[in-house]
Amino acid sequence: MAIWGLSCSLLVNTTGSSAAASKEPSADPFLKLTQTDLDLGFYRSANGLPATNYWQQAVDYTINATLDPIAHEITATATIDYQNNSPDSLSHLYFALDHNAFRPEAEATFQLLTSGKTSSQSRKQARVSAGGFNILNVLDNRSNTLTWREQGTNLQITLPEPLRSGDTQTLQISWTLPLTDKVATGVRSGYETLGDGARIYVAAHWFPRALAYTDYAGWQLKPFLQQGEFSTEFGDYSVTISVPENYTVAASGDLQNPRQVLNKKQFNALESASREAVTIIGPSEASQRRKKSADKDFRWIFSGETMRDFAFAASPAFLWQAKVDSQGRKLQQFYPHEAASLWERFGLAAIDHTLRVYDDALLPLNMQSISVVNAAGIGMEYPGLATVATRPERTVNTEQHPAWDRLTKYDFIGSVIHEVGHNYLPMKINTDEREWAWLDEGLVSFIEYRAEHSWEASFDVIYGEPRTIAGYTNHDLHQPIMSSADSLYRKIDNAYNKTASMLNTLRHLVLGPEVFDPALSAFAKAWEGKRPMPGDFFRAIESASGTDLSWFWRNWFYENKHIDLTISAVTLEDQRLVVSTKDVRSPPAMAYTVGQIRDFMVDEDTTLIDSYTAPLHEDRVNATADSLETDEAARKTHWYMLTIENHGNGLLPIPLQLDFYNAPSQNLTIPVYAWMNAKNGAVQLDLPLDRKLVSACVDPLWLTPDTNRKNNCVEVENP
Repeated sequence: MAIWGLSCSLLVNTTGSSAAASKEPSADPFLKLTQTDLDLGFYRSANGLPATNYWQQAVDYTINATLDPIAHEITATATIDYQNNSPDSLSHLYFALDHNAFRPEAEATFQLLTSGKTSSQSRKQARVSAGGFNILNVLDNRSNTLTWREQGTNLQITLPEPLRSGDTQTLQISWTLPLTDKVATGVRSGYETLGDGARIYVAAHWFPRALAYTDYAGWQLKPFLQQGEFSTEFGDYSVTISVPENYTVAASGDLQNPRQVLNKKQFNALESASREAVTIIGPSEASQRRKKSADKDFRWIFSGETMRDFAFAASPAFLWQAKVDSQGRKLQQFYPHEAASLWERFGLAAIDHTLRVYDDALLPLNMQSISVVNAAGIGMEYPGLATVATRPERTVNTEQHPAWDRLTKYDFIGSVIHEVGHNYLPMKINTDEREWAWLDEGLVSFIEYRAEHSWEASFDVIYGEPRTIAGYTNHDLHQPIMSSADSLYRKIDNAYNKTASMLNTLRHLVLGPEVFDPALSAFAKAWEGKRPMPGDFFRAIESASGTDLSWFWRNWFYENKHIDLTISAVTLEDQRLVVSTKDVRSPPAMAYTVGQIRDFMVDEDTTLIDSYTAPLHEDRVNATADSLETDEAARKTHWYMLTIENHGNGLLPIPLQLDFYNAPSQNLTIPVYAWMNAKNGAVQLDLPLDRKLVSACVDPLWLTPDTNRKNNCVEVENP
């Protein structure tokens, strides 16, 4: 961003060190990151877009599965068509068996027992006693048995002859999979038992899923250690799920046979879904289904095109509501009566709001059905299906408050926003989660920040405010964002919050929304249906914004830097002035200052207002400084000189506010390139004599992750 209204020269000193400093910092922080530095090869262009010869594999599935609630087991057979679009011949195919991570001998179990990440002994025992996949057979398209072996959480299948470039291999895999108690284990997939014995099943990573084979790394063969998530291929799915007749199924893709699994009333309600919410299964009917014993199974059939995964949830306890959004997408939610008050009030509205914000920030989501399911355990995302655990268990029973507390409300809405947001990344923009957690979690959290702040001004927002990562960036466990997902010590602080916060700094301080926003959207549209690497993202933002950001990626993504800006001295015509620390209160969230959010979901739909909803404090948000008039600035006769030091080691532009006696304040931003030849020196600001400088403040709106706010602002005593 440009300097407004003032001419200046700057030499700034960087001093100090930190335990969090990178062990191998770059000699020149402004050195251009090359294609080699970014690991961008022959199939990826230098402008951040897929090259003309870009390729990726395609893997289609036809699956027939049966859920047995008595045995807590899935029995299934999958016919898989593997299309080799790579230029290579493949002698083996690899599939993920993520549930094998719970076996006693698994790498993930060893990590769990030695890392101290799980403190509960009962949870440890529940995990190690859980089973994995039982592969029954692997056949080719002629029913010949193929050689296969399990390698931890991976399945290796040896092909009778190499699969040549452009050819397709058809396989048939049959297996059984025991499901474990989600509450006892805390894992993504399994079952929850409700108070009356009714169960909710979540089947996630429940079938052998083709591991990614990529131009940049070959096979993605890292084991599933439960932190680095998933790296799969796009494909078309047709899935038949047999469950007891009193069960309701929510799944990825679109329901193909509603007439066969719903009664007439339910079917008509589903078909009549409009902008207003309709109930397909209500409280009384769900209560009856919970009590009913099933005499037969129903077969629910779902299909979807160009999906990277498939998951489903099934329960007799589900209430089911649906609506259609402005783009014609069907929004659905499934939950037991234990969650009803909270979910009925906010659920569908939260899905709708999420899609509007992410559509605007990235690209319109091309998906016919988006569902959210309430189930215990880890909130998680799959194509068109998300699980969220929050229920109004923490209640406030007063006349002034509803049947949930503040934490429950914002945890629920925030979880829906985050998990539904994943339909864009990585479900449509297929990032490699096993390698780079930030490329989906951080980008989703970055836009989640906007969605939550635009829900209502009193929202308890977790991710995205630079001030919230200051302590982490100066901590011994601070790591570069580009660290491998499984190597992160504090994944939430790093991949989620640091990424979201630094992207907000990039958007508002470095580039400006008018430049950054079109660049991000261009990246998303270019990589829809494809698999970008971090370097593709970096190059795409640079190309669309017309800005070399090598210094930014190096400081805040490749290295573990921190920043601590301070005004150490002020002089007037070579006379050093007396300065003292100025106490300032924290500014509002940057979403409301530089972000200028003024439109809220609760204003559009007043039924979403509850006792925790509060208005935006316009007096604080609008207390921004004005620029000096040009003709006044031209009457300069004296010079002030400010010395700005950085006790950290990271680079960013310097936001600066100057306050004058009996005159408007002046805001300016000193470019990052002022650091390029930094030596002992000063900022020289051309000011008129009759405008006395009374105070100065670096980063007044807290747009940077400054680690010490107490030294940012000074009061100036003039002669």
